[in-house]
Amino acid sequence: MTATALLANTEENMAASLMQLRSEVEQLDSQIEDEKDATKASMRSLVMEKNELETTVAREELKIKQLRQEMDGVKKKIQAASKNSDGIRPVVFKAITDLKEHIAEGLPFKTADRLTDIEKIETQLNEDLITSQKALVLVWNTYADALRMSKENGLFKQTIKLDGKDRLAEVARLGSVMMYFQTPDNRVGHVTKETKGWYYKEAVNSNEKKQISELFDAFHKQIRTGYFTLPNALVKTEVR
Repeated sequence: MTATALLANTEENMAASLMQLRSEVEQLDSQIEDEKDATKASMRSLVMEKNELETTVAREELKIKQLRQEMDGVKKKIQAASKNSDGIRPVVFKAITDLKEHIAEGLPFKTADRLTDIEKIETQLNEDLITSQKALVLVWNTYADALRMSKENGLFKQTIKLDGKDRLAEVARLGSVMMYFQTPDNRVGHVTKETKGWYYKEAVNSNEKKQISELFDAFHKQIRTGYFTLPNALVKTEVR
């Protein structure tokens, strides 16, 4: 091969290599732009979730404040009516009505049992099986339980409705804002609320399933504090 032909071949190879390098640079530029767009979208999503979380926390704090105000109101009415049982009686019935509404609107955590307990007090008071003073103590304790629940994280068992059927499941309740479930056959999800009421939404995304399973695993290991990444299960409830 002559020097001229060798030089030409070398130039062709260099040109081909340069074109290949340019193509790879363009691909990398495109990947970088895609990553930038994905990062921006992810940041926007995180900011939205952060704002939603802050709004929900503020809403729950307001609900707790209102519940405390209701308790203070009941206390004042009790003091005003404490001279006789007849004066206490309407105060107790009003407190029972408010409690039933609070339980029905809140997270579907043992709702039937909790309503049954408060309705039992109402029935006993109606039938004069307990005094107004006794009913008042029981109702007051139920108010205290409602406040405690708003600050408590825990693992419990209860019946849930999944695919139209009642299933016994474990539920992880995070205060009064979120509740996740796990069935014995490892179906997981969270509760959510629509216009028709509460329902149990099963997780289908593998990443969300993993996150919820890790939460239950932590509860089983008695780990109640720490940082957990979870699917958004914030409940949007109206404040009265």
